[in-house]
Amino acid sequence: MKHRLLFAAVVCGGVALSLSSLAADTKASAAAAAAVEAPSVSSLAPQLEGFRWGMSRADVIKTHNQLGGVFDREYNPLLMKMQPGVRMQALESERETRKLQFAKSLHEFKDVPSGFDATGLKGEYSYRNNESALVLEGATKRRFFFFVGSSPGERLWKIYDEVKLLDGGSLGKTYQEAVSKTSANVSVQGKARNADPSRWLNLPYTEWQDGSTHLRVVDRSGERLVGVAMEERNTFRNISAMRPNKLEDPLALDPSIQLVTKGGISDPNAKPAPGAPSGGAEAGVKAGAGKTAAKKK
Repeated sequence: MKHRLLFAAVVCGGVALSLSSLAADTKASAAAAAAVEAPSVSSLAPQLEGFRWGMSRADVIKTHNQLGGVFDREYNPLLMKMQPGVRMQALESERETRKLQFAKSLHEFKDVPSGFDATGLKGEYSYRNNESALVLEGATKRRFFFFVGSSPGERLWKIYDEVKLLDGGSLGKTYQEAVSKTSANVSVQGKARNADPSRWLNLPYTEWQDGSTHLRVVDRSGERLVGVAMEERNTFRNISAMRPNKLEDPLALDPSIQLVTKGGISDPNAKPAPGAPSGGAEAGVKAGAGKTAAKKK
């Protein structure tokens, strides 16, 4: 009987230890997941300014150019303060010109490298994976609307603003000020992250998220600006898997040149090193033959 009670106690103790270990593992996993996840905010919808994930390029252009659209809302308050005349006509002409420029601003990331590769924007897009962007130029910022998918089924998944760092600017004059202002706007302290090129994130950033949107403030201090990326959360998480194709690096060395630089190919016209036999390979053969003959004698 005592043996049975002892056995039962050992079994119960083992179960208790297993449950305790399981609980500890669960807490550790939850803590690790929390460390990986961006801080959650109640809603990032105000930052989207009325745009929706999944919009087509035509939808985005229409939202800007239609009567009462983005451009009209930007220019109308100025026009209403002006008297009819040359200055009003010039401002109206500027508005219509910007509408046309935006409609024609499409960049398709196919097989030709983009000038954006030389900036901190590199990594926000990829080549040969049906990605494209519309570009809206502004006085203090430049906005990119990034799409994934082939036309007419392309869909908006990211809005990226390049904001100039200025004293008295909308996001301040430093990256730290931009992060602080954004944290205040969303009422949550952001999570600072290091660059992670494996996930196409080439620069340090600070992040937030809600149920459908991910927000990054990207450190581009070297260019005197900051990047503000609003992106569809699920696409952001899976973007690496959605980019199977890569564009060959036009600056990569040709394989034959790589062999030369590694010493794999010798130059027959090169001068012999001090102490080395002259005459190239033929001289070496002759010298070897002479040594053999001398040994026979």
